[in-house]
Amino acid sequence: MLRYRLLALALISSFLLLAFAPLSLRAGETGPRQQLEVSVNQLLDVLRDKELKGDGQQKLRRERIAEVVFLQFNMRRMAKLSLGRDWRGLSEAERSRFTELYQNLLKKSYVATIDQFADEQVSYLKEIIKGEKAEVRTMIISGSREIPLNYKLQVKDGKWLIYDVIIENVSLVRNYRSQFGPIMKKKGFDGLISKMAEKITRAGEKEDG
Repeated sequence: MLRYRLLALALISSFLLLAFAPLSLRAGETGPRQQLEVSVNQLLDVLRDKELKGDGQQKLRRERIAEVVFLQFNMRRMAKLSLGRDWRGLSEAERSRFTELYQNLLKKSYVATIDQFADEQVSYLKEIIKGEKAEVRTMIISGSREIPLNYKLQVKDGKWLIYDVIIENVSLVRNYRSQFGPIMKKKGFDGLISKMAEKITRAGEKEDG
């Protein structure tokens, strides 16, 4: 459970880091580390925007946060890796449905938490590029805590996109795969989809409440 909580914090922190890069910042023109450095400022601008402050602007603010965050992730690849070998047995329609729910699950689970963070500091430690893939190693300073986070990226359509987040050698997609696998084995794809939809509904009700 401790590792799961740390992984959740890693994802929250990654949202603080990963906003959309301007269209001029293509993978051929800038490296993944540079793209992340631009991105953190973009998202923090949303979090600190005075016109988006307050409970009355909460819905709009969180929509902006979600819009910014998911432009940086290769969501289909993350969904595929999180489902593992079971992905191969799905139809294209099932893959699209799973990817949609996967993104909504992340959105409902974490956007409300991201909304509370605006003062994290980021130290960029190392960038490793191998062809169309890269890893950026960072350190998140949260109060008195230092949290090492690594990001795996791949070029898609001329842009560096995240497909995994790693903390203390624990992978985000592997963590989800360990949760999804037993459900798929016991209840099949329909059972997994039902469970995901249920979690999304509960998170939405909590958010509205």
